[in-house]
Order: sequence, then C-alpha cells, then structure tokens
Amino acid sequence: MSVSTDHTPSLLEGSAPKRLAAFSAPLVAANLLQYVYQFVDMGVVGNVVGETGLVAVSNASTIVFIISSIAIGLMSGCTVAVGNRVGARDEQGQRRTFAASLGVALLGTAAITLAGTTLAHPIFSLMGVPGTSLAQTVAYLEVVSLGSVGLFLLNAACAFLRAQGDSVGPLAIMAFSAAANVFLDFILIVGFGLGVVGAAIATVSAQGAGAVFALWLARRRYPSARDLFRFVRDAQERAEVLTSARDVLRVGVPMAVQQAVINLSYVFVTAWLNSYGPTIAAASGVGLKISTIAGLPCWGIGQAVSASVSQSIGAEMPKRAVAFARSGLLVSIVVTAGIQIAVQFGAEWLVSLFGESGKDLTEAAVLYLRITCSVNGIFYASMYALDSFALASGAPKLALANSLIDALVMRAGLAWLLSVPLGCGFIGIYAAQAAAPVLPAIIGFAYLRLWSKRNLPE
Repeated sequence: MSVSTDHTPSLLEGSAPKRLAAFSAPLVAANLLQYVYQFVDMGVVGNVVGETGLVAVSNASTIVFIISSIAIGLMSGCTVAVGNRVGARDEQGQRRTFAASLGVALLGTAAITLAGTTLAHPIFSLMGVPGTSLAQTVAYLEVVSLGSVGLFLLNAACAFLRAQGDSVGPLAIMAFSAAANVFLDFILIVGFGLGVVGAAIATVSAQGAGAVFALWLARRRYPSARDLFRFVRDAQERAEVLTSARDVLRVGVPMAVQQAVINLSYVFVTAWLNSYGPTIAAASGVGLKISTIAGLPCWGIGQAVSASVSQSIGAEMPKRAVAFARSGLLVSIVVTAGIQIAVQFGAEWLVSLFGESGKDLTEAAVLYLRITCSVNGIFYASMYALDSFALASGAPKLALANSLIDALVMRAGLAWLLSVPLGCGFIGIYAAQAAAPVLPAIIGFAYLRLWSKRNLPE
C-alpha cells in the first residue's frame, strides 16, 4: 500500500474539536452554495414571472430537493468507504472505491432520468398544483431530470474529496457552480425570457460545469483519483471494484432512502398546503425554502462527522471517532441556534426577497418561519450530527429508521392529526414539521452512548 502525496491536513492528528471545526466550516459554506441556486431560481422567477412562476418553482423544488438529497445520500457511501481506506492508508483501495462510486453515480442518474421524465405530470397532478402553474412545474422537473448526470458526478467527486479530509476543494467547486447558476439565471430568465424553464436549464448547466471541475480537481490533487479506467481491463480488478461498489451501496442506499423519505414527507406536506389555496401554497413554499437553507449547515457538519469518523474507524481509533461525534454535535447545535435566531429577527425581510407579495402571503410565510425555525432547530441539528455518526460507525440502518420516524410518524402522521381531527388547519401542519426531529434526536443520543460503552476502554 502507498500513501497519497497530497498536503491535506490529517484528520487523525491534533485536537479533534479543532480539526472538526476547521474541516466543517468550508463544508457548511459549500452546502449553502450548493442550494443557493434554488433560492436564486425562486427569487428571480418570483420577481420576473410572478406568483404562478413562484408556485411552479416552489412545487418543483420539493421534488428536485428529493433528487438532490438522493444524490448526496447515495454518495455518502463513497465518503464512508473511501474514508475507511484513507484511515487505513490504502491508496489502491481508495482508487477502486472511487471508480465504483462513479459507476453507482451513473446508475443513479439513469434511474432519476427515467423516473423524473415519466412521472413528472402524474406527481404534480396528485400534489394538486394549481392549473395555471402545472405545465411550468412539469417542465422544470423534466429538464432537471434529463440533466441529473452533472448532479450525481458532482456529488461523487465532492464525496471523494471529503473522504480525503479535503473540505476546501468542495467549497471551491460549489462556489464555481453557484456563480455559474446565478449568471445563467439572469441570462436565461431575464435576458431571454425563458421563465421557469430557463431556471431549470441554468441549474443543470451549472451542475454539469461543476462536475467537470470537481472531477478534474480530484484527479489533480490525489493519485487515488487517477487511472480509474484500468479496472475495466482486468477481470480480477473488475471483481474487486464490484466488491467496493457493494461497500458504497451498503451505506449509500440506506442514506439515499433516508433522504428520499424525509423529503417525500415534505411533498405530502406541500400537497396538503396546496389545498388551502394559492396564497398559502406560495407562502409555505417560500417558508420551506428559507427554513431548508437555514438547516443546510447541519448537512455540512454532518458530512464532516461522517468523513472524520470513518477515517478514525479505518485507523482503529474509536476514542477519536467519539470525540469527532461529540464535537460535531456541539458545533451543529451552536451554528444552527445562531441561524434560527437570525431568521426570527429577519423573517419579513427574507420573505421579501422572493418578490413583491400581498399582506396575506407575507404573514403566512412569516408565521411558517416563526414555528419551524425556532427551538426545534436544536433537535434538528442533533439529529443530523448523530445520524452521521451512526452512518460512519456501521449503523446506516439506524439512520434510516430515524428518517422513517421523522417523516412518517412525526412530520406526516402528526401533521394529519393536528390539521384534520384536531382542526388546527395549516398551522397544525407547520407545528408537526417543527416537532419532527425531536424523537430521532433522542434515539441518536442513545446510540452514541451505547456505541461509546461498547468500543471505548474503561
């Protein structure tokens, strides 16, 4: 086995809290940039096209967010599998696993393209998207599905970089992709008047360009990202790549399902909110977009936890793995609490960024933020950090079970109970979303405590 010649600071040396904080900061920024294009899409469309376009992008974004989450979840298997081999200083294993991850990414692309293009109209019809916005909503999803190869390859390359302990590379990639998306939004939506379809084209084009940049950067920085195609030429090496693919899928599939289930629950929630009329539908879409972006730092910190814990376990350092989990938990809670406070103070201004809105729409969107971006953020932050530890420590099924509790029992089940039998209406749906992460966070705490008892010396 040979050791990579890059100069990325080792996650296995120095203070675990300091390394986690330094490693996660660029990942937090990268996650915010990865989703800024959706914020820009809604803002530009809301100002140029108006309420019908805003409703279209709002509804389409719920499905697009599922697609993005599936890609991120599936490629988390790459982070954990490559991270284990980085910790074990197995460069050949890293190369083999990255090749397998790219193959998994292409299979994911094929599945999303087929599903998105064939099911777009039925999905949005079932969601009750208003007729004036239905055609635009369908077109947005079709374009994103056809161009999903950029999304999957982009996330595969960034997952590989994170596994190496490199968080600056993903940040540079996302900055490039976000800048391209904003530029193309103004060119296609404002300049060429393509409206909602222009927003979708801008998104997939920026992701494709980002994927090319990401793959080039990984190959330039790390020897284990080079000469990947030689595995195709030798039967024995092909078999080893297939074994690595199973390692990637063992973690990636439960995480992809987890992300899909959680975000599918948002689709059901959006469908229920559509039944309250276009004003509540648009307001809730704006509120959901803001609250989602406010929660994105949890994803970045969770990715840092997964990469650092997987390296620690690969290097047989369980005490350091627990130190990373606890540090990630603390950082996630502190960062999220700060963001939630900022959202509470700036709620009306944030809503105004999505275009001129009537008083009723603004008040409903602000109410959404008052309920869903409050003290529940502490549980949301805890859930993601602890699920990321479970993922990297060999319990991806626990993270999946937590997602089922979050999505089906709390977000969907409680929303139905509060909104229908108890008669709380759309406010009950908002309250259920706020309560959703509480029980999963408690389960995550229990798992971390149990794992520590089993794996740390007395």
